[in-house]
Amino acid sequence: MMRDTELDAFRRLLEDRRGELLRTLERGRHESAAERIGRYAGEVHDRGEESVVDAQAEVNAMLVEHHDTALAAVENALRRVEQGSFGECVSCAEPIAVERLRANPAAARCIACQSEFDGAGAGR
Repeated sequence: MMRDTELDAFRRLLEDRRGELLRTLERGRHESAAERIGRYAGEVHDRGEESVVDAQAEVNAMLVEHHDTALAAVENALRRVEQGSFGECVSCAEPIAVERLRANPAAARCIACQSEFDGAGAGR
């Protein structure tokens, strides 16, 4: 069982991470909009520039998607804190190693279950 002081520290880490992700997502979404507006406002002068703008927009969209996924994991972890199940594997209900939580406070699974989950997702 996790001590209250440890749980509070994890809550603060998760809340800080949520704030960082929200700020990053806002910047990413703003940059995407600016790229689209710039493209159609005559800033792109030839096909070469157009392909660079398209590539930048695609990378930006992938980063926004990655940060959205990370934000969902952080918010799920904060829900587990509130529900009293933080630090418990969502797959096997065994405790998640504190070292793993220190490395990734949003971890939802113990290492064994995460490895199995990742393997199943890879089509193995």
